[in-house]
Amino acid sequence: MSFISLYFLLFVAVVITVYFVTPKRFRWIVLLVASYIFYLVNDLRAVAFIVLTTLSTYLATRLMKSWTEKQKNLFSEKDQEWLDANKKDFQKQLKKKKKLLLIFTLLFNFGILFMLKYFSTLADGFANLIGVTPLGLEILLPLGISFYIFQSISYLVDVYWGKVDPEKNIFKFAVFISFFPQLIQGPISRYNQLAPQLLNGNDFKLQNLKSGLLLMLWGYFKKLVIADRANILYESIMQNYAVYQGPEIVLGMLCYVLKLYCDFSGGIDIARGTATCLGINMVPNFERPFFAQSVGEYWRRWHMSLGDWMKDYVFYPITLSKGYSKFIKGCKKTFKSGVVSKAITSAIPTFIVFLLVGIWHGPNLTFVLFGIYNGIVIITENTINEFTKHKKAKKERSKFARGFSIFLHWAITFIIVYFGKYLSAAPDVATAFAWFAATFDIHSFSTLFGNIFNQPDFTNTNFTILGLATAFLIFIEVMQERGAKIREWILSRKPVWQWVIFYVAIILIILLTAYDGSTGGFAYEQV
Repeated sequence: MSFISLYFLLFVAVVITVYFVTPKRFRWIVLLVASYIFYLVNDLRAVAFIVLTTLSTYLATRLMKSWTEKQKNLFSEKDQEWLDANKKDFQKQLKKKKKLLLIFTLLFNFGILFMLKYFSTLADGFANLIGVTPLGLEILLPLGISFYIFQSISYLVDVYWGKVDPEKNIFKFAVFISFFPQLIQGPISRYNQLAPQLLNGNDFKLQNLKSGLLLMLWGYFKKLVIADRANILYESIMQNYAVYQGPEIVLGMLCYVLKLYCDFSGGIDIARGTATCLGINMVPNFERPFFAQSVGEYWRRWHMSLGDWMKDYVFYPITLSKGYSKFIKGCKKTFKSGVVSKAITSAIPTFIVFLLVGIWHGPNLTFVLFGIYNGIVIITENTINEFTKHKKAKKERSKFARGFSIFLHWAITFIIVYFGKYLSAAPDVATAFAWFAATFDIHSFSTLFGNIFNQPDFTNTNFTILGLATAFLIFIEVMQERGAKIREWILSRKPVWQWVIFYVAIILIILLTAYDGSTGGFAYEQV
């Protein structure tokens, strides 16, 4: 059941209706049933894996809670003399048991993810390396498996750290893991932020419904009008890159960048809009990343929930671990400059984070190199910042100088991000480098762009629509970057104007859609 199918819209309408006519204390059951229906319709076989993740995480957290409660009860029954002699040993034993259970549950769930997402590709790659025929295994890849496994892991670790009290009711916990709007491509939510909204029931508010519908329409505009249309031109150019010249390759890759952003952020908008209609606020996942003035800022604005997950469950645990603390102390002793030692000690966890980000995107070597590329760039940025931030502030610059500096930082950031996309877009490393080399090839100005404007797959009408739609997208995002709250402004108008905007938006999206029934999947729905 794709987000862009009529069946999904009918499904959402039914869920919203049933949700709000159901007594408040039972509304979480409506969400659970709707979520599993959604998942069953997409792929019956895949349900077993989300159930396994739900059960393993639930049982592990309940065991941790049970062991902790038993120890508390034991301590309450003993006198002070016994506690002084034995308390620390019992606490160490409990910590060790919980840690072993944590590791086992992590290995179990990441093992599922590895087998389904990575094993086949790695096995075929190894077979090619040793010169034998690849098995060519076709392994089921469940919808949104990385999203719900990462979400369950965040809950598991938070319970282990004592940040979250584990849910007693397994079915209520299952709602948090399976909530249907987030299954296709996130965002990766945290238990304390999302679960109370799912379990407590929400009152019907017309303002929520209208706000959610506006967000969904914006998502459909980005996906159907821009992303799917840009994808046609991207594939047409890059699949036949040998016949095109450098500027045409640049256009093709710009279409890929545009397609990827509008596809992913559009899907997130549809998901968040659906949840908003139900009175549920899901965490934002994008904050206009292409306005960033550094690659680090770009990643803080792009796929924000994944970045926060990596920061909280990879970066900080590494930097705060005992072994790494010793390494930091060693660096401080070795290097007289605190700037150098800080740059070195932050580089390792940063590199690991972006290596994992690359692997998260897919099993291909291109994604691994994509992560390494971004990791090296951000480590370089951080190092430069460490060496320059201690310098005395420069004299006040003119308005023009400040504006030029902002533009220059933006341009450099965009170029670095743009070239990184060659690795995430190409099917293999050789093709990525071939595309990169072709970018700098210009052999005939007279035929430049001639092949593009004369192809049957992408007419002048498509060019016009894509250009105008992209210009409108940029205009809206510039306004938002300057602080404008577009949805709030629309909802503050008179009802008649609100409905005019709704109907005009719906008609325009239908008329301008590039969806023809053969496409429509989302780039991140099976990562």
